[in-house]
Amino acid sequence: MPQNIAEKLADLNFWDFKILVSYEFHFDWHEHIYEKIQQKVILSDEFPPTIVDVERALEGANVILCTLPMLSNYRVQASGFTTLVPVETLIVDEASQISLADYLVPASAFRHTLRKLVFVGDNQQHRLPPPLCRFISMHMYGGKLTAWNKHPVTTRNAACRFIHVPGGAETNVGTSWKNELEATACIAVARRLLSIGLKDFKVITPYDPQRDVIEKKLKAAGLPWKDTVFCVDSFQGNEAAHVIISVVRTSSPGFLKNVRRMNVMLSRCTRGMYICGSRTFLNGGVAQETLLGKMSREWGEGAWESVQDVLNRSKDGVA
Repeated sequence: MPQNIAEKLADLNFWDFKILVSYEFHFDWHEHIYEKIQQKVILSDEFPPTIVDVERALEGANVILCTLPMLSNYRVQASGFTTLVPVETLIVDEASQISLADYLVPASAFRHTLRKLVFVGDNQQHRLPPPLCRFISMHMYGGKLTAWNKHPVTTRNAACRFIHVPGGAETNVGTSWKNELEATACIAVARRLLSIGLKDFKVITPYDPQRDVIEKKLKAAGLPWKDTVFCVDSFQGNEAAHVIISVVRTSSPGFLKNVRRMNVMLSRCTRGMYICGSRTFLNGGVAQETLLGKMSREWGEGAWESVQDVLNRSKDGVA
């Protein structure tokens, strides 16, 4: 994601850039991360009205960071961003995860200025445990993504477990959602990992209010909380040994229908993934045909455990 690249450029003390980001992605960031580069951010709903204003907003920057859909948005061109900073070199990160059709608009729109197109990616997935890689490859890439054959994690249940949260229901927060019981289950999984010395973990959730709830619960429990909980979009391009996922929804699929974001969420771990959600919801009704519902069905009932199982494993020192 552009946000992640912006942070890395800032760490390298390279500041000759501006980042075009949508309003909702902007508010998915952790505040302390956002503060580092807030002067470089131009929100899509605040695009300057004239090319003179755009020039002032760019402040002489020669590099623009944005998603491919943002670059394809007619407002980016109409506002004058690509007039003042012509698209001569286009570098696409994680190019293997992007549909060929998504390249057509920018390739056509900037055909008069584009001189170099750089694809950064790998058709072999070294990060993901092979069972997860095979699932993602089959459902997202037509079986073309191959797993690293020397990966230490080889079985399904070692690669991914599902934590059943009965009675947990999402509650509305403005236009978004949170699920308190599910957040508590995520804390239990975090305790389990820490109890056996597995400190490299992150929590990912589709909804910003849920991110906030989990972060506060981690902090209240005295567990690592800074740079630990993320919304899906802000964690794209990153990874962690262990990833805890909070599904949040129990009645309507919502975010789960967004296949691209689901792909990101399910492909961030290098050792293991723990999915906290409702077994009844994922295995039945409208959710069963989502990517996550298909994964639950493919992994089978044996992959599910209760929150109490999680707590007992913590006491026994078992992952």
